Amino acid sequence: MTAGTVVTEHARLAEHWFGKAWAGGDVSIADEVFHEDFVLNGKRVGPDGPRRSVLGVHKAFSDIGVELDLVVTDGSHVVTHYTTTARHTGTYRGVPASGHRIKVSGIVIWEIRGAKVVRDWNVFDTGEVVAQITPPQPTTGDEK
Repeated sequence: MTAGTVVTEHARLAEHWFGKAWAGGDVSIADEVFHEDFVLNGKRVGPDGPRRSVLGVHKAFSDIGVELDLVVTDGSHVVTHYTTTARHTGTYRGVPASGHRIKVSGIVIWEIRGAKVVRDWNVFDTGEVVAQITPPQPTTGDEK
């Protein structure tokens, strides 16, 4: 396999996971994407970690869309900048369903070995999600 082929396969792996699992809710692919010793933000979670994450998000949101804004590969790594849109239809971080639409971006860096993801570092602003689904607080008139 040439270096160009590896780069393309790494990008396809990201497209497959984000499209089928995150956007589509199909967690059956977790074992084919993530190594059994997969590490997420320093903690060994195996494929069950990403599987649980996707299931949790799909309990709280519907109409999920994921746009891959940028996918960059470098050797054994793939970096993906993505934008997620969804409708808040279930409890998320203690906030009951609001029906609000959200739009939030994130970045994930994967290390890939043997065609499976072995390590993940990600940045996603859950505080921004909560801000978009939380009803505005009434003002007291004291604000200036």
